[in-house]
Amino acid sequence: MVLSRRSLLTAAFFGTGSLMAPPALAQTSRRPIAGALGSFGVDAAQFGLRPGSPDDQSRQLQTALAEATRREAPLMLAPGRYRIARVALPDGASLIGIEGATRLVAAQGGPLLVARGLRRVSLTGVTLDGVGIRIAGREGLLNADDVADISIRDCAFIDAGALGLVFNRTGGSVETSRFQRMREAALFSLDSRGLQIERNRVEDCGNNGIQLWRGQPGDERSFIRGNRIERIRADAGGDGPHGNGISLYKAGGAIIEGNQLRDCALTFIRNNSGSSVQILGNQGKRCGECGIYSEFAFEGAIVANNIVEDCAQGANITNLDHGGRLSVFANNIIRNARKGLYPGVKEPIGGMGVHIEAEATVTGNVIEDASDIGISLGWSWGMRNLVATGNMVRRTGIGISVSLVPKQRNVVISGNVIAEASRGAVVGTEYGKAVTGDLTRTPDARATGIRVEGNAAG
Repeated sequence: MVLSRRSLLTAAFFGTGSLMAPPALAQTSRRPIAGALGSFGVDAAQFGLRPGSPDDQSRQLQTALAEATRREAPLMLAPGRYRIARVALPDGASLIGIEGATRLVAAQGGPLLVARGLRRVSLTGVTLDGVGIRIAGREGLLNADDVADISIRDCAFIDAGALGLVFNRTGGSVETSRFQRMREAALFSLDSRGLQIERNRVEDCGNNGIQLWRGQPGDERSFIRGNRIERIRADAGGDGPHGNGISLYKAGGAIIEGNQLRDCALTFIRNNSGSSVQILGNQGKRCGECGIYSEFAFEGAIVANNIVEDCAQGANITNLDHGGRLSVFANNIIRNARKGLYPGVKEPIGGMGVHIEAEATVTGNVIEDASDIGISLGWSWGMRNLVATGNMVRRTGIGISVSLVPKQRNVVISGNVIAEASRGAVVGTEYGKAVTGDLTRTPDARATGIRVEGNAAG
């Protein structure tokens, strides 16, 4: 007979069939007896866990986890509320509940569950509820330190006093789970061993959505795919660390793909100093600063096939002064990049489709309704070895601007279609100020090293 996961859970929780080994029998056998409930899981109720009890049941849950792990079986938690705090997950623990119905509720401040120095641990179908108790410092509803493989699936994390998940030097996966009303962020990872963060829903966070950070630049080897991230604030203010849907810091090799982001205070996706990062096929609507950032000491970034709408600026690939270089910006759609205010600034910023600085190509993009500049090639002296080809820029101030401050210049601007650019299709600038006419119409001796050819301007 083939049993589905649902039928096994139903049998476990409601007694269909004789699936649970009696306590006496279970105590005499390391492995559960085939055909008993223990063949699929251990019922937490036999250790005194009572749904809806007003008591702190941390001790009972700790005992149940230890025994289930000793038997090499999952621990099954029936629907209901269980008040707990700082329960340590043993190595190999597997905690299974009914999605949306099994709820672990904070009995005090701090994490509800803790995992340290483990090879493997998993949670499925469990809600962790912080009930809004404020937590100082970087604490989550679940803290994992030095865990080789953590698996979290079909879980929920709600009303966290700081963060939902905190991972330190931890690898594994977080999938198909919900994060709602985090005072800080849904997930913070430091120095991961490689994470898959896929198909989760993140809503209403105070400062960030998902954060992958490293103490030193390194190979992150993580994926953030197919998540829905909405309403990320910047309660702590600042000019970049907060207000981001997805935040990378020194996390090289990360792949950010196919996410949908809405209403982020500053940025949808911000890569700070992460090399060889790919930002692919994401969709973002409404952010206060810049839709996609790759900044500071990064080397190598591909930003392709994204749609960014209704931001102050579409994308910024910047900071040659800190070593930021080597990028491809291709096949993106940027719409409605208009100057505006974001938390913490006094003067309007933005109005630009995309800005790049060094060893970079901008190709195959469609940029429409950028209030100031469609494509910005360099700023001040920060401009080196740039290519803008095959783009369509429409309804903007300057179509393509290029900095003329550097004495050594090597730039190609060719094969672009530029329409309805009120201040010129291609214009040379110094420190943001236009110093030439439209270079598609009249060459200018000041623009030596800038090849402008084959563009259609009208």
